[in-house]
Amino acid sequence: MISVIWLRTKFNALYCFNKPLIYFDNASTTQKPWFILNVFRYLNYNICSNPGRSQYYVAFLLSNILNESRTYLKHVFLKCTNYECVIYKSVTEIINAVYNNYWFIRKKTTILTCIDSHHSVIAPIYGKLDIFTLNVVGLDHDFIPNVRQYLNYIKNNISLLMFNHMSNVIGILIPIRLYSYFKGDNMTFIVDGSQSVPHFEVNIESINCNAYLLSAHKLYSFSNMGICFGRKNFLNDLNPLILGGGGVHKIKLKPFKCFLNNIPDKHESGSPTSFGLTCLSEIIRWKTKISSTHEKHICRYLWYKLSSIKGINLIGNWQPSSRLISFTIDNMPSYEVNKLLNKFMICIRSGYHCTTPLIEYLGKSTVCRISIGLYNTYKDADMLIYGIKILNINTTRKILC
Repeated sequence: MISVIWLRTKFNALYCFNKPLIYFDNASTTQKPWFILNVFRYLNYNICSNPGRSQYYVAFLLSNILNESRTYLKHVFLKCTNYECVIYKSVTEIINAVYNNYWFIRKKTTILTCIDSHHSVIAPIYGKLDIFTLNVVGLDHDFIPNVRQYLNYIKNNISLLMFNHMSNVIGILIPIRLYSYFKGDNMTFIVDGSQSVPHFEVNIESINCNAYLLSAHKLYSFSNMGICFGRKNFLNDLNPLILGGGGVHKIKLKPFKCFLNNIPDKHESGSPTSFGLTCLSEIIRWKTKISSTHEKHICRYLWYKLSSIKGINLIGNWQPSSRLISFTIDNMPSYEVNKLLNKFMICIRSGYHCTTPLIEYLGKSTVCRISIGLYNTYKDADMLIYGIKILNINTTRKILC
């Protein structure tokens, strides 16, 4: 039997990153360890495209590898057996599946979220206000969800809680167990860990949530794949028809009857999602051997240097858990900052960063975001600081002229 461990041994490639530019963006599609290319090649060419193997044998081999990959992810993130790992195309698809489940059964639902949540938490309820009621918690002075507002809201009939574990803009780790501790037993609690998992070790069981979501592209793997670690009773309550064909094995129309797949995998053997799942498990296995504490020190160094530059407006406060820095420059739109830094071969992100409500709440336009990753060094940080200083000087000269 071919195993994932065998794959890793066979392709003992150098663990390095492709760095044609200086990247401060952990969602970049080019920042991936070299060894996953070899895993992809093996799965694609040696297994799926091997003319000497039948279609059924290929499916058998891939199913074994995929099950081992999924089992390893459960081993890393889960210390209990009442959770299951289910694969979707994205975190947004998972959120839509939850919402559509309530919509399908026409159950009136009161949702509580935070202003720093991903916009996919808010957008799907429009046009469905007869079913959904949305309550939004603001931020306190420490830029975490306001605890007093939260406690006032959960006294009401809240059905669904959806919170980030780390903000896409503020960039600090939210004490999510505090909010989980005070929730009611009849409330469904979903945590989006897309930003937190790349930087921290997460024990999902200790959070006591119904579902924990993560995105593969934030973990240096392929895009178009979201992982849902959900309690089995939570996943079983989702109507299979809202998931499309992935969860349905067979349907009879007269009389109508739906037969479900007997395995909890939502993928097809040979699909890009299958490659992504195996590559993600290998990256997690590799990442657990690397200390990411340098990310904290680089982030603190950048925060200190940027705060001393006149005209730079930092968003939020630095905390030991900070791994992102968002900022604006006086009299310069964020897209101009991004474009000019590209001339220095430096890549950051500009825009709303999937948190449009938060940006409006903070009274900002679009902002620039620096994401610290495993591949960043102090040299990268110094180059970024130098580039921002040059931009700031040029902007000041234009104003004076």
